[in-house]
Amino acid sequence: MRETTAPDDPPGTDLVEVAFAGNLVEGEMIQGLLRTGSIASILQQTGINGPSLGIGLLPHSAQRVMVRAGQADAARRLLAEALAEQEEEFVNEAYLDDVQGRGPRSYGLIGAYARIWLWSLTALGIAFGVFLLARGT
Repeated sequence: MRETTAPDDPPGTDLVEVAFAGNLVEGEMIQGLLRTGSIASILQQTGINGPSLGIGLLPHSAQRVMVRAGQADAARRLLAEALAEQEEEFVNEAYLDDVQGRGPRSYGLIGAYARIWLWSLTALGIAFGVFLLARGT
């Protein structure tokens, strides 16, 4: 368990789950966000963590983000605000809306494979032409 506590925490304080993280990294990111709001938190592992046991094929286990019961509402509010800010901004929105107002091209599966073959054969033809020119001199 990774723990961030204040020195004045009384022992035996009830802990409440405020978030559920899919893996350790996501849990630590949530913990960092809570730390910016001066909220102490702990990560509680919910299953078997394969890499810690030396079994690399098992995935990292999910984590519960726990805080003291008195700070649970503030923690949930902080997490909700962060989620709302994240949903507002779209990074590629300006890129997707070009001057003509059309979206990105979609060639479909067959069109994509046709483009790959066309470019590959073109490159092969150019390489063969250079080979013939170099051999003739």
